[in-house]
Amino acid sequence: MSKLKEEDSGNNIDKALVDGFGRVARKLRLSVTDRCNMQCIYCMPRVVDKNDEFGSNNNNNNNNAIAKRWLAKDEVLSYEEFLRVSQIMARLGIEKIRVTGGEPLLRPRVEDLIAGLSKIYGIKSISMTTNGLYLGEKADLLKKSGLQSVNISLDTFKAGRFKAMCGIDGLHKVLNSIYASENAGLNVKINTVVVRGWNDEEVVDFARFARETGHVVRFIEFMPLDGSGIWSPDLVVSKSEIISRIRNDIGDIETSGIVAVDNNDDKVNDDGSAPAKLYSFTDGKGTVGFIPSMTEPFCTQCDRVRITSDGRLLTCLFENPGYDIKNLLRNGKTDQEIANYILESIRRKPEGVVRIIRSKALKPTLNLMHTIGG
Repeated sequence: MSKLKEEDSGNNIDKALVDGFGRVARKLRLSVTDRCNMQCIYCMPRVVDKNDEFGSNNNNNNNNAIAKRWLAKDEVLSYEEFLRVSQIMARLGIEKIRVTGGEPLLRPRVEDLIAGLSKIYGIKSISMTTNGLYLGEKADLLKKSGLQSVNISLDTFKAGRFKAMCGIDGLHKVLNSIYASENAGLNVKINTVVVRGWNDEEVVDFARFARETGHVVRFIEFMPLDGSGIWSPDLVVSKSEIISRIRNDIGDIETSGIVAVDNNDDKVNDDGSAPAKLYSFTDGKGTVGFIPSMTEPFCTQCDRVRITSDGRLLTCLFENPGYDIKNLLRNGKTDQEIANYILESIRRKPEGVVRIIRSKALKPTLNLMHTIGG
């Protein structure tokens, strides 16, 4: 699909998405829905309202449960609104867009949004983070619409544990989606949140999976963004501990000098801004990544911002409530006025979780991941 030319967009917006710490935003996450068809222990509240269409999977015996109401349809940005704000932010220097949720594939015809994003001048790549339940049946269509890569959440290879961690029996669907996405020509990466006492004993299995399939498995430290309220420092399995387990059970790994797999399977050099640092096995077979958000925060290199499903700009995962973009979109503001508001908001971007760690203010549910997007 041909991209909109810059001159066609009336580009007169100064490209200066720089915050007060000198960080430049280049990546945008679009959370297209707060809804999800899983209830992962590190993300979703375990109790939702009686109108929840996924209520059959609720765990009402969880003492840490938090009541939840899904956003109403008119509270959520339309695709036209997402496209408009994405165009504005592309003209401010955003280069890469990731579609997230909740679970983005619960949003009807999300491929239409992908197709629209692919036409925006200046956008170099479009990716998606998904739990994989519906991905298998839509992988080909998403690829044809312009999607280039997917990050698929998978925390265990054991069916019973999958249901305990995710609230649903869906392991087979996620595994099928990995293979379907690969067959469709999508770049595939696996996101694995490691929680002590839940799935940490499987880190070696995931490392072997990376060696056997060629897919990058990214181990993510458990962050206090959980709707279930169970987070504690004791549940965090550090990057150094995971590396030690892999080295002891499989073999040595070392930093690979690359941080991501970009379009068309090309490796890109480490620019310091990517959260996942990749390690390759020294025998040349397999690559794993680490997102050590708690033990080695990457806040000083952060280059991403988020638009939530209800139209708030978040400059940091731990920012709440953020900045109301929806109000501007729906009340006749010009692109330039919206751009000015975005620029000013990003200049106020906080230091990040590193400040919270330093002040010893970590606690569960500092924010709700399902409303933010990964």
